[in-house]
Amino acid sequence: MFLSFFIRVAAIFCMIGFGILAKKLKLINSDATTQLSRLVTFFFLPSLIFSSLVENFTPRTLLANWSLPAGSMLILITGYLVGVLFVHLLKFNDRRRKNQFVFQSTVNNYSFLPLPIVLMLWGDEGVARLLFSTLGSELVLWTLGVFVLTGNKLRRDSLKHLLSVPIMAIFAAVLVIFLRTFFGNPGAGIFAETFLPDAFAAFIDMLSIFGGATIPLAMFLAGSRGADLKPKHFFTLHQTALVILRLLVIPAVAAGILYALPFPWELKRILLVVAVMPSAITSVMISEVYGSDTDFAASSVLTTQLCSIITIPIWLTLFFG
Repeated sequence: MFLSFFIRVAAIFCMIGFGILAKKLKLINSDATTQLSRLVTFFFLPSLIFSSLVENFTPRTLLANWSLPAGSMLILITGYLVGVLFVHLLKFNDRRRKNQFVFQSTVNNYSFLPLPIVLMLWGDEGVARLLFSTLGSELVLWTLGVFVLTGNKLRRDSLKHLLSVPIMAIFAAVLVIFLRTFFGNPGAGIFAETFLPDAFAAFIDMLSIFGGATIPLAMFLAGSRGADLKPKHFFTLHQTALVILRLLVIPAVAAGILYALPFPWELKRILLVVAVMPSAITSVMISEVYGSDTDFAASSVLTTQLCSIITIPIWLTLFFG
């Protein structure tokens, strides 16, 4: 079972390798990477979120899945508490690096990396559940996460990110799901004899196809961002400690809590996948915005992702083998 999971996870990580190769061959530069990151955030990911939720949820199933965003919040808060506990055992000469260390412990890759894994294991329905769970992660990221990154200062302008395009896509999808039930499906009742059913279906299909580019683009961009890092960024005590916390300690603690909670197994298994993910790809962009240690963020993303090629299959085997 481990070998099966390892082969599949390694294949997914090949997309990161393509990004590194493209950067080394100068087929893409840093400006293009930044621009593509914005396109993924503002267009591709919201399209995937909206189409997946609308296609796979009803008001009843949305309410039944409340534990998904609650569980994702719990996972990030667990990472924060473990990071704060262990950061006092390490020596930091730079306050920014200390804050970045706790941030990298708190915020993991709760969307981009688990997407292909969840798709591989449980198909489109699993993807929809994962995307709904990101609502809780986003709330923690832009409140507690920014609080940590800025040295325990929650800047007022950070709250505007609670209305980011991905978050708005979630709320828009939830609104459409409830309105669809209230007014009747576009294919039924007074709408049946109009063009609305076909137009609605075509719109959702278009968003689904367009949003399908999210996963490969996100993985490709992760590789291109890390291609310029030097060995000195990786082989440090802080990086080693973060790898151990992010990939071993935090998943173990979070998994123990999740197993103890009375969540349905089909939801709990999504959260277990999220719990074992490496540091967030978006942490590099966020550290730039808030003037934190960008080099440590970028190196920790690449280091934890490379090591997770081994740890993710191990955890998946323990959970689902």
